[in-house]
Amino acid sequence: MKTFNIIVILMILLNTSIFGQTIFNHGKLHVTNNGHYLQFADGTPFFWLGDTGWELFHRLNYNEIKQYLDNRSEKGFTVIQAVALAEMDGLRIPNQYGEVPLFNLDPTHPNEKYFGVIDSVIHMANERNLFIGFLPTWGDKVTQLWGAGPVVFDSINAYIYGKWLGNRYKDEPNIIWILGGDRPALKDSNDWRPIWRAMAKGIIEGTNNNCIITFHPWGGENSTSQ
Repeated sequence: MKTFNIIVILMILLNTSIFGQTIFNHGKLHVTNNGHYLQFADGTPFFWLGDTGWELFHRLNYNEIKQYLDNRSEKGFTVIQAVALAEMDGLRIPNQYGEVPLFNLDPTHPNEKYFGVIDSVIHMANERNLFIGFLPTWGDKVTQLWGAGPVVFDSINAYIYGKWLGNRYKDEPNIIWILGGDRPALKDSNDWRPIWRAMAKGIIEGTNNNCIITFHPWGGENSTSQ
């Protein structure tokens, strides 16, 4: 019995040591010099185990969000991928608190109340050692092809929106930016790269060049190389 009690105590101390610490104490997350890995500033490696909670900001209330984040944290996930301007008619269908993300479908006029929910979710994720793989928009708002859309971005308002978002979240340590949203940047004679590049430029400037940005393509044989 004494041996069992010692083992239990050691397990409690070990869990307290591990889970009482925050992964964000290791400094800023960045890409390694060889371009193959993610690691923190102090050299601690980072493993991306992501869950696609795409509609997290749009479809759930705070109690549901807490339950979901607790569940994913307990299961060892490290990244929750979610979209500000959601895929399922996210511009016109309000969130659980009756708010749409943009006034008059205009990316230069975001709704503070809608993004206030996103602020809270990012902080809730931080408390659980979770990164948010943050998509500023699903791809159908740039390149419809399929889905509800509507297309609302051009290279001018994409830059303004990206810079606004970047400045808003520049001090959050648990954001990895993801552009693209399951759409190609280039298809046949259509080239949407100027829009995505403008949004990326805005994010970079808004965060004072203190960000990681990746891209979510639409799949296919050559999507990564493209």
